Amino acid sequence: MTFTAAEQITHRKEFIAECRQKAWGARCHADWIAKNIDELMAEYKKIQDEDRTLEADIKELASAIDSHTVDNRNKRKALQEKRNALGPQAQFLAQSAQQAQKAMQGLLQSVESTLALAAHAETWVWKETAST
Repeated sequence: MTFTAAEQITHRKEFIAECRQKAWGARCHADWIAKNIDELMAEYKKIQDEDRTLEADIKELASAIDSHTVDNRNKRKALQEKRNALGPQAQFLAQSAQQAQKAMQGLLQSVESTLALAAHAETWVWKETAST
């Protein structure tokens, strides 16, 4: 198959436009993931703050004058159960943020390689090989 000079110019322009469109889409996707990471990290910080508050409340109840009472122990137990429930939530958010970070890095690498491919295509020419 051979391509005329005019066909090569047409295909080159279309291919470069396609590469740039793909790079633009990947960059937009990466930005959207970054926004989601920010939201995940805000939620993670909120959980950490709640964990610290619960820890302080438990310590305060433990050092209270009525720390030996059943009511105080039940309050501490309830607070500790809330605190224990926060651990898996925080771990899930951290893992989700880590996975999102990896996906974002992959997209940004895709942007770079796609733009490099477009730059290569600017000077590339289809060359026919001689048949033997």
